[in-house]
Amino acid sequence: MIYLDNAATSWPKAPNLASACVASITEPMGNIGRSAHMAAIHASHTLYSFRKSVQSILSPTETECIICTSGATESLNVALFGAINPGDTVLTTPAEHNAVARPLEVLQQRGVRILTAVADCFGRVDIDEFEKIIKEKRPTVAVFAAANNVTGAINPVEAMLNTCCRYEIPFVIDAAQAVGETDLPKFPKHARGALCFSLHKGLLGMAGVGIMALYGSYRPRPLQYGGTGSNSDSTFQPEILPDVYESGTLPIQAIAANTAAIGYYIGEHEAISLHKQEMSNLLWDYLSCQEGLRMLSPKDNRVGIVSVTVEDGTIRELSQKLFAADIAVRSGFHCAPTTHHHIGTFRQGGAIRCSVGFMTTKAEIEQTAAHVAEALWQLR
Repeated sequence: MIYLDNAATSWPKAPNLASACVASITEPMGNIGRSAHMAAIHASHTLYSFRKSVQSILSPTETECIICTSGATESLNVALFGAINPGDTVLTTPAEHNAVARPLEVLQQRGVRILTAVADCFGRVDIDEFEKIIKEKRPTVAVFAAANNVTGAINPVEAMLNTCCRYEIPFVIDAAQAVGETDLPKFPKHARGALCFSLHKGLLGMAGVGIMALYGSYRPRPLQYGGTGSNSDSTFQPEILPDVYESGTLPIQAIAANTAAIGYYIGEHEAISLHKQEMSNLLWDYLSCQEGLRMLSPKDNRVGIVSVTVEDGTIRELSQKLFAADIAVRSGFHCAPTTHHHIGTFRQGGAIRCSVGFMTTKAEIEQTAAHVAEALWQLR
């Protein structure tokens, strides 16, 4: 198989992930914070090591502000539903993943006003218009993706953060397609908001673990209540971080595996980034020469995503031919209908998204381009 669906989930995973996961299963590993025996203490140490690993790849924040969730979707739900109330105003973009768009739809039904920033044909925000809305409307929160889920275009995150901080507007960033794919800027000193992402994409980790990293005084209400291992003599939810957000049993085996994956990523970060950039640029160059395709991803300033659509017709036939050739891409709407409305691909059934990985080879890129060319010729 030629695997070009790394924006959905990475494969292969970090080489050291499986052994770390197996060790966490075969060795005594208790429940975090539930007892003082060695297995439980080992679990607590494993979780702390994980938080420190995550902390090392982010703009500085306290270890206790690294909140574990089930994934980017839960992180975004907590960051949004826990902080936004009826009557509030939210600024977003016209090209967001459903992990943002659907919560905002619900919040709008509850009486929240939604403002939409101006973006170009790749979904990149116009920073001047963004600042104009911030200055004039003073929204309660600004929520946006660091990198677009469909086109791969990278937003001007640093400028957007600086604007939010200048006007004291909290932010919520969907970094699912950015962490591990591009270097996020250092957050301003007085930044206030949440950075949300998962571990199974750019960081080459396992699914089932996400992060909500809190900055400044941003403290959304928890959406889940229950046992935390702390303040167990009380029926009230503890208010201390990170416990207030981490009710129930955390997936310690996945956490151990993801700690190893982050370690591998840190050690190979530069080589991985250069290789993925080279492979995605090569794929962009090949596909941009194909008659009958419309390029949806910018040539530069994007993550390892290259998306296309068919100029005359739908993408269904082309994607089926790629699947038949055992080429794994993602076809359709990519859980991002707002993006497809914005870039004009909704009526065509969406797009075909190719996303390279750290093990993608030049030969695989060339084979994919050849299969696309042959499929387009057959469809004429």
